[in-house]
Amino acid sequence: MNRNELARALRQAGVADVLYEIPGVHEPRTRSDVHYFLRREPGSWVVGVSERAEEDFARRFPTEDEACRYLFGLLDPSTRPPRPPDAAERVAEVLGHSQEIQREAWEQFGRGRRERERPPGEG
Repeated sequence: MNRNELARALRQAGVADVLYEIPGVHEPRTRSDVHYFLRREPGSWVVGVSERAEEDFARRFPTEDEACRYLFGLLDPSTRPPRPPDAAERVAEVLGHSQEIQREAWEQFGRGRRERERPPGEG
């Protein structure tokens, strides 16, 4: 597999453009704050992660094919286990239940208020 084949395979797999960069082949105008990259360096191919312009080199490979296959394995959604919900998904879930949460909160508030207002000795 070469870089062009990799870019094509990632598009076909539905991987978001902003999640990876392949210089000379796939350079999106906007990128995620965290994205993968594949590039050639003297004597090797490098697959790494860029987070807010700070690069972390994940692996070096002797051939383009190995590097491309490795990056495809990292990004292809069919090869990854389901991930736990992130904060934005949890917020959306909570907001989806906001009326129920608010109703329960008012009920708890009412119970607490009634308990405080009871005359001493009533149980």
